[in-house]
Amino acid sequence: MYINSDITHIKKSFIMANKAEPVPPLGTILGNIGVNTIKFCEEFNLFTKNLPAYILLKTTIIIFDNRSFKFNVEAPSTGYLLNLLKFDKKVKIKVYDRVHEQTISCIYLRDVLKIALFKFNNISLDKSVPII
Repeated sequence: MYINSDITHIKKSFIMANKAEPVPPLGTILGNIGVNTIKFCEEFNLFTKNLPAYILLKTTIIIFDNRSFKFNVEAPSTGYLLNLLKFDKKVKIKVYDRVHEQTISCIYLRDVLKIALFKFNNISLDKSVPII
């Protein structure tokens, strides 16, 4: 499909998973080049349908001279995912005869496993979880 076409534009954008819409700014950027923004949004939303809607994805859109396109989506960083899933918890720490309250950041083990499967799907969990 893309073999006989030359690349005319490469656009980089951050798009929320499942939330691409053919309205500005995305609609304006692609529409001015002649790309069918409705088709792009449908394909992008279909591609990201299994991801939570709050994940921001770095997307590279390659536009060819026949106005067709393809896009590449970079997986979000592990730190970004951990930051999204963390929550604060207050704990009481007893030091000698005093009790101090401290706030710590936590993440559920099931979320760590999900991140490991998402980011390192070709590595076993016993090796990928320590990386997280």
